[in-house]
Amino acid sequence: MQIANQIVTNPVARGLSILGDRWTILILRDSFLGRHRFSEFRAHIGVSRGTLSKRLEFLLAEQILYKQPYQSSPLRYDYKLTDKGLALYPWALLIWQWESQWAEQQDDTLPWQLYHSVGNDHALQPQCVCRHCQQPLHYDDVERLVMSEVESASATEVVAVAQSFGNQRRTRGQVVAGADHTLAHVVDIIGDRWSTLILAASFIGMRRYDDFQQQLGIATNILADRLKLLVDTGVLKRREYLANPPRQEYQLTNKGKSLYPQILALRQWVLDYLPPMRHSFKLVHRNCGAELAIDVVCGGCKASPQVGEVRFS
Repeated sequence: MQIANQIVTNPVARGLSILGDRWTILILRDSFLGRHRFSEFRAHIGVSRGTLSKRLEFLLAEQILYKQPYQSSPLRYDYKLTDKGLALYPWALLIWQWESQWAEQQDDTLPWQLYHSVGNDHALQPQCVCRHCQQPLHYDDVERLVMSEVESASATEVVAVAQSFGNQRRTRGQVVAGADHTLAHVVDIIGDRWSTLILAASFIGMRRYDDFQQQLGIATNILADRLKLLVDTGVLKRREYLANPPRQEYQLTNKGKSLYPQILALRQWVLDYLPPMRHSFKLVHRNCGAELAIDVVCGGCKASPQVGEVRFS
């Protein structure tokens, strides 16, 4: 139950309960691109009216968006980012950068190049750094320390994780005429709570099918579907660890490891903007020995990019 306890108390799981959804990520993409109206979201995302209404109401309830009227007759609203929503910008930039690096798609589905319009206008390479020593962070730079003083998660809590994720059906990407298909590749991977939770479990050392199934409480058909997706997209790879009977485990590829900064940025947002919660383990940056906190900076000028300072070309 130790790994299950780490998943239950992991801020990533908490963040996924809010943001681990395809349509939610695309609404945030559009918000950061300056699209604020219901009709704009509909046109650029290609989402049904009912689904869009539900996601917007949810983001309003979570205080990630707020609305203000721009027309009185009939009443129409703009949906804009709160400070809590704007704080997701570093996470969004890392998603954008990952798509630029790893997507193998047509030019009209790739994200535009990011430029940092501070000082001399320059290409923006978002970089995840340790908040204490300012050194760039990579997957192998982080150590997980289990804190024995934290009580183990109960079986009820583990079941609660499965219930909180289990109602979601994976929404596959659809080609909708006129919609904005940028970020399609990364959203197919992270726009599903189970897929990202499996990734989070992989980052803390889980590799085998039975462990994923038992520790996460995930149904076998959902698990098989998500593991196939992660293998097909090159995020995980299968490796045989037993020949008779044949048994395989799932290992992170370099492409999968490169998603780690996104996971850390989501974790940091939860720690910074959601009420405190207990944790069964802490992350430590090996280079400086400090408990891990991260910032996202421009790889060129080392400043933290702000909304309004980044342009898309």
